[in-house]
Amino acid sequence: MKRVLWLIIAVAVLTSLGVFVQRWTIERPNDRVEIVYDLPGLLELSELMEGTSPEQLLRDLKDAGVETIAVQPASVGEMLLAGNLLPEEVLAELPDRLTDLGKFLTLPVRFERDHFELVQQAGLNAAPKLNTAPWAVEPVWMEYNPELIIVSGQGVMDAEALFGSDATLALVEFAAPQLPSGDPGNMVRLHGISAPEMEVLSEERILNRYMRGVKERNMRVLYVRPFVDDEGSWERSLTMLDSLQKRLEESGFTLGKAQPFADWQVAWIWTVLAGAGIWAAAAMYGMELFPRSEWLIIALASLAFMFSAALIAVRPVLAKQGLALLAAIVFPAWSMQLKWGKTPISRYAGAAAISLTGALFIVATLSGTEFLVKILEFRGVKLMHLAPIALVVFTLIRPLKEWFYREIPVRYLLGLGVLGLAGMLYILRTGNFGLPVLQLEVQAREFLENFLIVRPRTKELFLGHPALFLAVNAKEPRKSWWLPLAVIGQLSLVNTFTHTHTFLWVSLLRTFYGLVFGCLIGWLALKLFNWVKGRVDRDSGLWLLRIR
Repeated sequence: MKRVLWLIIAVAVLTSLGVFVQRWTIERPNDRVEIVYDLPGLLELSELMEGTSPEQLLRDLKDAGVETIAVQPASVGEMLLAGNLLPEEVLAELPDRLTDLGKFLTLPVRFERDHFELVQQAGLNAAPKLNTAPWAVEPVWMEYNPELIIVSGQGVMDAEALFGSDATLALVEFAAPQLPSGDPGNMVRLHGISAPEMEVLSEERILNRYMRGVKERNMRVLYVRPFVDDEGSWERSLTMLDSLQKRLEESGFTLGKAQPFADWQVAWIWTVLAGAGIWAAAAMYGMELFPRSEWLIIALASLAFMFSAALIAVRPVLAKQGLALLAAIVFPAWSMQLKWGKTPISRYAGAAAISLTGALFIVATLSGTEFLVKILEFRGVKLMHLAPIALVVFTLIRPLKEWFYREIPVRYLLGLGVLGLAGMLYILRTGNFGLPVLQLEVQAREFLENFLIVRPRTKELFLGHPALFLAVNAKEPRKSWWLPLAVIGQLSLVNTFTHTHTFLWVSLLRTFYGLVFGCLIGWLALKLFNWVKGRVDRDSGLWLLRIR
């Protein structure tokens, strides 16, 4: 029966490679980056610079190669500061918004036609920035036929006017609203740095942020603001703009109008075949865990596959996300069986090959333009970071009955407490909004980015892959207590490919760096371990040296 399952996996791999190639050909031509400059920042700066008009600043930007200026609507707070009356529909919302007055003051009210006229007279293109609001904001911008529209805010945006134009929609990272309809083929992703951040970040950090967004997260519109903190702010702003443009061109990108991806949709049969490979792998892993229940596992996997195939026809997005989550859990855990290869390095490569197979299936399931621009995305990040570790630990502590009745020394309980705390920190560090990153780690990351084009993941480089190297060199690799740490590297490897907005060449290069340098660090750690152990006569107080 295992031969049949391997055959299913092989067929699924071949078809998934076809989807991989399709996506590669869609991504590769998309290398144009558009710089959009912030008009409110320019107006504020012109007020601070005596004798310098907004028109002069716009001429400087045009000479510097900028073609698009972002125009924002006046907010509630700005209207009040200017002494303007608020519309009745805005005042009607005030009693209900007193509990969150700060947010209420930032909501958009109306666009100023003068701003659009100012930009057009300078020979530049105006890009309106639309934010969600509980009231209708008059679409003044439609009169000026913008080529780019920036959409931001939380909640659902009334998008009828958006999809009635031929403009490209720039979705603000981490703040894109929910659009009820529309073609993802006219959407690009935008990265900006807020005004408060501009006041505290160094110019080098700002440039690194923009470059990271372009290279690693498929940002094709960069929202740039001027410095407004001293008399030399405009010169600094133009210098930084020039540095950004040079870095983009040196990295192989071209400057100009952002171009959306070509429309890309994969036939349902490709997803079904990838799903068959995922469920076949799940059955193989299940039989490794419960060898006496082989036929029951086959039956359950067959029923689950038929349900997935039916779900693809009815709820394709949910089916794709479910299959991708299953692959992200099964393949890292399955790789820790370490049955592929007789030498340590072949076991290391075999584990990575299994995880990469899971990554390939994820690429095949999370297909379509809507995933490339992150309208749709992978779901279950926390679960995928926990479940493989739990499965690996489960394989190490079986049979459970023996563990339930053991007497556990206090030092082991203390160790478990430390591991529990480390686990909490590990989970909180997953995702985009967990614990803050230490300054030293930020500097280390930026060094690796500049040195290696793209940065390998920290969990792979310094934890997971070195632990895997130590595990495959243990006397009994499949029973090594390095495996719960080693699986972190494998699930991180797979997780890299769940970021569908990251180009495939970036994910592959990052994975290669992690595997190679992680192996090297593991080799150095093993040498150091053996050197220390060889010089310790009695290690009763250093019992951790016995973990192998």
